[in-house]
Amino acid sequence: MNELEFRDRLHIEVTVLEFWIEQGWVIPAAEQGRRRFREIDLARGELIRDLTDRMGVNDDGIDIVMDLLDQIHGLRSTLNDVMAAISRQGEDVQYRILRDMDRPRPGRRR
Repeated sequence: MNELEFRDRLHIEVTVLEFWIEQGWVIPAAEQGRRRFREIDLARGELIRDLTDRMGVNDDGIDIVMDLLDQIHGLRSTLNDVMAAISRQGEDVQYRILRDMDRPRPGRRR
């Protein structure tokens, strides 16, 4: 979606969008020299609005939330890669990995 549609759907002003982009909270794609926003950008924008408008979270708090969200997304992607790599192993290797994961370790909650 283009910038106008994005702002209309979120009911935000140009200055708000510019601030979000400067902060790195929303990173639009560039297409033929124009900003293009994806559904993920819209979801992030809705989250930012909820946090600020409904919950009163300040800019520093938004920074933390968005950073944690990005970390979770990155970890999820890494976990999917690990699971795919494990699934390509033989059953004996898969069994040993699962067995080892089930062992109690100090400091690990179950």
